[in-house]
Amino acid sequence: MSLSRLLLLGLWLLAGPGCGDEAKHRPSEADRQRAAQLYQQALEQIKNYDFKGAGTTFEEILRLDPTHYEARLGLGEVHYRQQQYDLARQHLEVAAQQQPGRHEARMQLARAYLRLDRQLEARKLVEAIVADFPDQVAPHLELANLYMTESPPEPRGALAQYEAILQAKPGHPKARAGRAAANLHLGEFEKSAAELEELLRQQPKDQYLTFLAGTTYYWLRQYEKAVAAYQQSIDAIPANSPMKPPRQWNLRLAWLAAYGTYPGDLAERYQIHLYPIGEKSPVRFTDVAPAAGVDKLGRNRGSAWGDYDADGDLDIFTAGIQIPHSLYLNQGGRFADVARQAGLYDPRGGWSATCADYDNDGDLDLYATRDAWEGTAPNSLYQNQGDGTFKEVSEEAGVGDPDDSFQAAWADYDNDGWVDLYVADGITGAGAANKLYHNEGNGRFTDRAAQAGVDLRGKSLGVAFGDYDRDGDQDLYVADVANPNTLFRNEGQGRFADITPRAGVGKPVQGGYVTFFFDADDDGDLDLFVSAMSYYEHFVESQITGRSAHPARAYLYRNDGHDTFTDVAEEMGLTRSFGAMGAGWGDVDYDGRIDIYLANGGPNMARFEPNILYRNLGNRFADITESAEVGNIGKGHGVAFADYDQDGDLDLYAGIGGHYPGDLWRNHLYRNDGHANNWLAVTLEGSAPSNRSAIGAQLRLRAGDLVQNTHISSGDGFGCTNSLPVEFGLGPRTRVDELEVRWPSGKTQQLPVAGLNQVLHFKE
Repeated sequence: MSLSRLLLLGLWLLAGPGCGDEAKHRPSEADRQRAAQLYQQALEQIKNYDFKGAGTTFEEILRLDPTHYEARLGLGEVHYRQQQYDLARQHLEVAAQQQPGRHEARMQLARAYLRLDRQLEARKLVEAIVADFPDQVAPHLELANLYMTESPPEPRGALAQYEAILQAKPGHPKARAGRAAANLHLGEFEKSAAELEELLRQQPKDQYLTFLAGTTYYWLRQYEKAVAAYQQSIDAIPANSPMKPPRQWNLRLAWLAAYGTYPGDLAERYQIHLYPIGEKSPVRFTDVAPAAGVDKLGRNRGSAWGDYDADGDLDIFTAGIQIPHSLYLNQGGRFADVARQAGLYDPRGGWSATCADYDNDGDLDLYATRDAWEGTAPNSLYQNQGDGTFKEVSEEAGVGDPDDSFQAAWADYDNDGWVDLYVADGITGAGAANKLYHNEGNGRFTDRAAQAGVDLRGKSLGVAFGDYDRDGDQDLYVADVANPNTLFRNEGQGRFADITPRAGVGKPVQGGYVTFFFDADDDGDLDLFVSAMSYYEHFVESQITGRSAHPARAYLYRNDGHDTFTDVAEEMGLTRSFGAMGAGWGDVDYDGRIDIYLANGGPNMARFEPNILYRNLGNRFADITESAEVGNIGKGHGVAFADYDQDGDLDLYAGIGGHYPGDLWRNHLYRNDGHANNWLAVTLEGSAPSNRSAIGAQLRLRAGDLVQNTHISSGDGFGCTNSLPVEFGLGPRTRVDELEVRWPSGKTQQLPVAGLNQVLHFKE
């Protein structure tokens, strides 16, 4: 209900009964008359959008009569409109106590709770209102909206609310539109389309219904119908509406799917003109996921490459929301999912998927996070038994972490020879602290986040370890989706120091998503990348202009030494807006420079956004997505690089899947079809006091004018793991002059290199 309508409703309620304290604060007749006049004045101020004046008038009414429910409600509404949500909460809580038999203040109080990240309280409050007022439409609509938009999403619960309204009020238009939207989010596309067709016969120019219909037809792959509906949705809004470009973008996608070319004979008013950003790629990829048997359908998330059966080739472990894990064993180009036989067929699914040899027994173990916006469930540590099976040991190991986790990363932060585990928590706003699980070397872990100074309490999402200052220990960067990001310098002795202000790496202040360390400029030290989640309209706008005009964008922090960084994203061509929920790094053409792949999307079912491959040219990054043929439209998350077919180039596994039960996509395995450059791959095996999988080891390669510094990591990007062998692209260079490794123990070793285009194995 709008503010003005709610306040107008209060006019006829003005003379209604007050609360039990009314006798204590009963105003005089003169005060009542004056309050009535002021209330009329406040309503006029609201109509004229003078919210500041209305707030002052409501305060004057409450001085005359503190029990005046409508004035208290109005003041809460005004503060809400001015984004003063805590002030709004205070007044609305008083109003709700004054009139517990009415729902207006309680409804608006629930909205204030949402703005204050008190989602659980908001939901419980609206559920109570629905129970108290089962015949009122507004509470049912509000609860349905909560079920549809809050986490975890419950479109089936929303559908039940719409059905309850329609049972009492058959044909209610908002409830029918809501039912169509709920069915869309549940994947019941035919039901949604049938409902929308009936509604559009009655309201053919409705701007919401036409766009919803276009999206439903797109999901049904009825692209010509989607084109017509999207055209209607554009006709239904003003020509200068900010909603127009996203609708034109969606129409463009539907048109291309329907007719294969754009714009063809599409009328000018429907066309979107994009900035010419695509450049030629030196490599091509082919999606071989269906043929290889790894095109998993679901709300897919993280993935981890590793040789889990120790047969000499790379397998892949994948996780997704509320779907069983998959462990795909590499059988020479094709893969077999052996999760059930391996003891990994866990129907709870997961978010991040990482691997490490945490028990130093020579095989890779697995860690999967869950509970990120999906309800309560602990994380899982799966111990590799060495016989093709895994055992769930999270409870006995002490790393179950029942809080609202998102991503996790491995590193031996205290260099004691055992990899430790950092877990990002608090994503739902529950206030949980991040965990730093110290590996005790006996199969158990102890949370030492508080002692180490890294027990952040925010909305941590992405995490990455890297020795940016080359002092021999692992530093930590944490991306927060609602607050500034944080760089922790490892001080040794099990302690970290927050050096974010000095380093200048706190941005984006809101919307930071995933992160990783890599040597972006081949100067021998680790730089820092952090992606951002932008709004759909901002993504489309940057497709038109070629750059972002909004703060939610990626940051590329160049390491300047001495604990300082400089954001060079703009000069390097990385300032467009994306819903970059995942990101990964790898040298796709082996030219000696590390490239970036962004996995893009967002929770909105109507958001269709391609993943992006940026080629590092040294002085800038070039978008080679279209030419490289890796720009799938979907909801990108996990990104993991590996040379799975051992042919001397990096392939890419992309985890795809959305937020809602019906937002299902298939994963992609992009096989690299080759290049003409030289390369070298190195596998490392640590010995005590280094961890066995050598996570945290740094390698420095010099080949003529090329200097590369890289490291072995597990858990950066979207909580994924690239193959642990380190790949160096050499371009046309024909020899390696120097290859040095600094093991996690601190020992430095010169590694002999005789010949190129091979995989070398070194043991500490």
